[in-house]
Amino acid sequence: MALLGRVGEDNPPPTSTGWMNPARSLAIIAVVAIHAIGDTVETRYTDLGTSAWWLANAIDSSARWSVPVFLMIAGALALDPAKGGRPREFLLKRVFRIGIPLVVWTVIYVLFRLYYMGGRESDWDPILAIASGSPFVQLYFLYVLAGLTLLTPFMRLLSTHGSRRVQWGTALILLGIGMADGIFASAFGVGESNAATRFLPMMGYYVLGWVLRDWILTRRQAVIAALVFASGVLSTFLWAGFGPGEKPWKFSYEYLSPMVVAMSLAAYLLLHFSMRSGFGLLTRLYPYSFGVFLLHPLLLFPMRELIGGPSSLGDVALHGLVMPIVYTLVCTVLTMIALRTPLLRAAFGEGRPPRRWMRRLAAEDSRADGAPGTGSTGVGPSDLRTPGC
Repeated sequence: MALLGRVGEDNPPPTSTGWMNPARSLAIIAVVAIHAIGDTVETRYTDLGTSAWWLANAIDSSARWSVPVFLMIAGALALDPAKGGRPREFLLKRVFRIGIPLVVWTVIYVLFRLYYMGGRESDWDPILAIASGSPFVQLYFLYVLAGLTLLTPFMRLLSTHGSRRVQWGTALILLGIGMADGIFASAFGVGESNAATRFLPMMGYYVLGWVLRDWILTRRQAVIAALVFASGVLSTFLWAGFGPGEKPWKFSYEYLSPMVVAMSLAAYLLLHFSMRSGFGLLTRLYPYSFGVFLLHPLLLFPMRELIGGPSSLGDVALHGLVMPIVYTLVCTVLTMIALRTPLLRAAFGEGRPPRRWMRRLAAEDSRADGAPGTGSTGVGPSDLRTPGC
């Protein structure tokens, strides 16, 4: 509490959010890399302690900041008080932006798991997988976003009316609860997320994204943040191989482990510090990053069957360093095509509610409070549908 006492009451002046687009493009490549070598890290293709495993561990450890940064950027945009908007309007738009992709891609990946990956032979239960909120490798992130979306209009009251000190305190408490939840689950085997609760442990990142949004590091602070980031990566790397319990010690990779939390907060601030200008290629990639998130497993798993899994040192370098860029570029092209096809746009998060629905809501709100309807949630189409692992 003494530390919070040093926090001022007022928020800093708003800064440009342009850095967030190239940052998210870089992060989606990191997410694909995690998925490309995840089975090697979990010793499916090679043994713990081999040079191939240590390289896979290094790639995985270095990329763990990506999902928390996605959530922080989503929160930084969605919780902006300047967005305004009415909850009903906001939630209706989110049904089309997030809800439709969640349903469509859950069906696609359940069928992919059943008929391509042998789910029927292994007695994999799609109903249980959906109820868990993780029907496939990356789709749990959509369930996280769906839960955060439901609460966003109400969490925005914190950024609108709460002092800077209250915002910091709320964010840190939420993050601490999420970390404690992860530690208890890992150490004692208690508690398990499901489709309704999967977002709850991640709320701290979401709120911290707003709290930290306008903090631009000085050069000295950037050096300190870089050291924190490097320490987080190194700690994750070493604890995975030498930590207690079953090897690899998977808790070290969890997005709410202390090492990954430190790494992620530092990465968020460093990306803001370093990406305020330039990075044109990554900026142009951003509009298609949601499609990369949705599509890449449909390429990754068949390609792995075709060229073999990452088992040797060279294979891990290929799968973990080269192929993520290839998958990203191919999925970008496929997404560009899909977004030009009217029937496919909604599945890629570009659906919109009928205008008559929006006019009706605006008219009802206007009659309810005697004021003109806002006609807008103030939240851009990509604020919340940021991809992740």
